Amino acid sequence: MKEADIPYSLTLVAEIYIAMCLLCFLYILIEQRREPAPMMRVMLWVWPITMLWAGPLGIWAYRINQKRTMMRMTHHHPADQPAMRMSGMTALPSRRLPWQSVMVGTLHCGAGCTLADLAGPWLFRLAPFALFGSVVYGEWTLEYLLALIAGIAFQYEGLASGFPERGLPLLWRAFKVDVLSLTAWQIGMYGWMAVSMFVLLGMVSPAQPVFWLMMQIGMLAGFMTAFPMNWLLMRLGIKEGM
Repeated sequence: MKEADIPYSLTLVAEIYIAMCLLCFLYILIEQRREPAPMMRVMLWVWPITMLWAGPLGIWAYRINQKRTMMRMTHHHPADQPAMRMSGMTALPSRRLPWQSVMVGTLHCGAGCTLADLAGPWLFRLAPFALFGSVVYGEWTLEYLLALIAGIAFQYEGLASGFPERGLPLLWRAFKVDVLSLTAWQIGMYGWMAVSMFVLLGMVSPAQPVFWLMMQIGMLAGFMTAFPMNWLLMRLGIKEGM
């Protein structure tokens, strides 16, 4: 496929948005250090990673979750608060599933996808291969496998704060919890990237800022497709509320 001819105006938009997301990334790192909020340890990684694609929307989500966490803590008995601070997870009402909880669970899933999609394009160029006659499908397969590894690692760390078992039993639980959510995320992301490559722009190199802007939009598409899956998993009790 011929490499795309990118307009300068789109490159400029990409550069501005990428810079904005990097500033949001630094802001959250500083904010977490300046004013630590009660949360699972893994979320200390999830929130900065989210800023790399969500930017200002990520800051809004962080503030919403921070406010919700503090409100929930004030409505629980003081004796329960130390355990809540350590786990960052609380029991959800049986008949009502807050959208904020689904949002955080979806972002937790998406952090592994984000890391994989950051590293995947560069790793693929070290050892490219074709799948079904297409290097695009080869690259997507590599990124999916990387996302699965990273996502399960994030899920394992999150579950470790609330379950006594460790090792293979917890790893299997993390796999069962994460694989559907992560797959739903990647479907949305790949769907947008397919539109970008085959309809809007054509092939874009990772060396070009527009590639990463398209990837950032793809992360938003992934969030939108993974949100209902996370809602279902939490509703069925397969995934813990966050």
